[in-house]
Amino acid sequence: MNQRRTFLFGFAALWAATAHAQPMKGAARPLRVGILAWGTAADKGSEKVFVEAMRELGWVDGRNVVYDRVFAEGDEERLAELGRQLVARSPDLVYVSNNQEALAIVGQTRTIPIVFSAVASPDKSGLVKTLARPGGNVTGIGNIGWELGGKRMQLLKQVLPNLRRLGVLVVPHTPSGMHEPKLIAQAAGPAVELIHANLKSAEELGAALTSMAKNQVDAVLTTHNPILLRERRRIVDFTAVRGIPVIGHRSVMAEAGALMSYSSIASEQIRRAAYIADKILKGEKPADIPVEQPTKFELVVNLRTARALGITVPQSFLVRADRVIE
Repeated sequence: MNQRRTFLFGFAALWAATAHAQPMKGAARPLRVGILAWGTAADKGSEKVFVEAMRELGWVDGRNVVYDRVFAEGDEERLAELGRQLVARSPDLVYVSNNQEALAIVGQTRTIPIVFSAVASPDKSGLVKTLARPGGNVTGIGNIGWELGGKRMQLLKQVLPNLRRLGVLVVPHTPSGMHEPKLIAQAAGPAVELIHANLKSAEELGAALTSMAKNQVDAVLTTHNPILLRERRRIVDFTAVRGIPVIGHRSVMAEAGALMSYSSIASEQIRRAAYIADKILKGEKPADIPVEQPTKFELVVNLRTARALGITVPQSFLVRADRVIE
């Protein structure tokens, strides 16, 4: 029940093969790795896992690598300017996580290598020519996020068979906002009424949640977006007080108190991105390194939350979970 699925990337062999990082040939100084993040320094999410994975690969901060971190504090409009400033300091490589960060930095340089860990449709976004042959200065790990909206809907119906009104938090004008609601509607079927709440910023979250509560939704589903991920504590706290279960789009939401989540495994994606960064810092070209996609996904059930909400999760469902929080 508690066994966690992992990517089929053969990490043990990869770690062993690269136990001691050797910078680019001829490098007489620590290499500079820029990190452009949409969130805040206090988040310590993707950035922390990436730095830890780099350390395991032999890249020690202050010895053979230095990190140049910039944070947009949740303001997407600041990303481009922060990316410009970062590029002006001539890093040897830039690490980003999602589409917003990647698009902001790629517009500033076509020469400095960029590695991402969770970009949706990087080929369709114009970041790479093809997944197999990126062809430029950008590569990394693709993401499967909004594509799982229908699956999350199916899982929720299995736990809440009497579900009739579902609140769906949506950030419009994003890949998720454009495509995920359709997948959710298809999986919901005619028996479930969907109450959509669109928000463009974190400041609009309170009104969106209040609207859902007034509409007496039976549950809330979060679509795939970094705003909703960052604000997961507000979402979970608001719904918990009102006895509304939440199904989240990342496992950290279940860890924060959502009833359950279904997603690819973010930490493994970030670690794999670190492995790609390691290869580039040793001299390989991002143009020749294929973009990889997650192949395993994680269902997390928070049984503690289920008990607090008076929800009985079927045993047949629990045995399918990769992790159960008790």
